[in-house]
Amino acid sequence: MISSTFSIFPGIGPRLERYLWRMGVLEWGDFLERKNIPGFSPARKSALDGYVRAAAEALGSGNIRYFQHMLGPGGAWRLWERLGEDSVCLDIETDGGRPGEGVVTVVGIYSHGEYRPYVWGNNLTEDALQGELDAASLLVTYSGGAFDIPFLRTHFPRLHIEVPHLDLCPAGHRAGLKGGLKKVEKLVGIRRADEVEGLSGYEAVLLWQAHLRGAEGALDTLVSYNREDTVNLHALASKIYSILHEASGFPHIAAGRPRPY
Repeated sequence: MISSTFSIFPGIGPRLERYLWRMGVLEWGDFLERKNIPGFSPARKSALDGYVRAAAEALGSGNIRYFQHMLGPGGAWRLWERLGEDSVCLDIETDGGRPGEGVVTVVGIYSHGEYRPYVWGNNLTEDALQGELDAASLLVTYSGGAFDIPFLRTHFPRLHIEVPHLDLCPAGHRAGLKGGLKKVEKLVGIRRADEVEGLSGYEAVLLWQAHLRGAEGALDTLVSYNREDTVNLHALASKIYSILHEASGFPHIAAGRPRPY
């Protein structure tokens, strides 16, 4: 979808983007190949050619960070089809305290089919997290922009994130899916493992406290809970992408032509 995205360029919004698709300009290469497009003056077309060519070159060279600010939090879903398999899904658990006061107890990372938990007092370090983020092409969270990322940056002040961030909470709202992660999972048919079904964030705090008291199995259950929070983000991202892709109008306009990636 990213190479069919024109709304990241100056003066082009969703309506004009759909107009281009209806005109058969389905991807950046189509735009550059056409000398004239109705509704675009030669000067405007020439100026846009520069923006489109730069974006195509960045995508072709793998410079995904080029799109971080162009897409913004509301548009990062357009990268999913191309980058989903190289994404990093991230979810954190805390001790219940506020950022700056509380502790990040578990950070879950899911990428390339593997879940990795980082636990406070064990293997949770700034360098370990930075290594995970540096290896990502796309960061996926749920409410990470409001909670996970600010909390991590307070906890690990040298942590930097230089990849596009797909926050599934606002993306889900755009797709008509409102509520917390567990509610939205149920709306789209994603199920959790029986052992942690029904557990909440509050109970995750209690599990950490129980672990500190030496309760057997408490940490294992907390990590299992975080695993579901983290791994399910990948499946949810795919579902939200499909909804937003359909809503964009592109599948209907491009019926019968292979979809560009």
